[in-house]
Amino acid sequence: MYLKLLNYRINESSFKSNPLPPGVTNFRINPNIRMDIKKSPTDFFMMITASVKPQEGEKLPFEFEVKLSGNFKITDTAADVDALRIEASKLLYPYVRSYVATMTAGANMMCYHLPLLDFDTAPASKQTEVTKPAAPGTLRKPDTSKGDTIIIRPIDEV
Repeated sequence: MYLKLLNYRINESSFKSNPLPPGVTNFRINPNIRMDIKKSPTDFFMMITASVKPQEGEKLPFEFEVKLSGNFKITDTAADVDALRIEASKLLYPYVRSYVATMTAGANMMCYHLPLLDFDTAPASKQTEVTKPAAPGTLRKPDTSKGDTIIIRPIDEV
């Protein structure tokens, strides 16, 4: 283990139920899952954003966006950023999956589960280098305008 989970929280959540036209029973749900990270020498921060939004002209029974973040203490300072990203993803993603399942079930519709992901083999798309926080030992929220993100795609989309 390279990380110790200090805390996690749901930062934002939105859900919208969409009535489907009569006779529409087939639809494909393609979730978008994104991991934003920040690292200092001793601390690690991850924000997972999961969303389902219809493309233009597409009909879906619901749409949502959830942002969940977690703060970690790095227990092995020799671990590289990719190893930290994988471990943090493994620790936080089940909370996002559970929240989405509870949200859809609470809307009195068929419970929707985000796909299972194998973070050990899922490709990461690194847009830029991970930036360091402003001051040693402090963490900022990810600044996605600078592209400090790593995007994980579900295995079946590779």
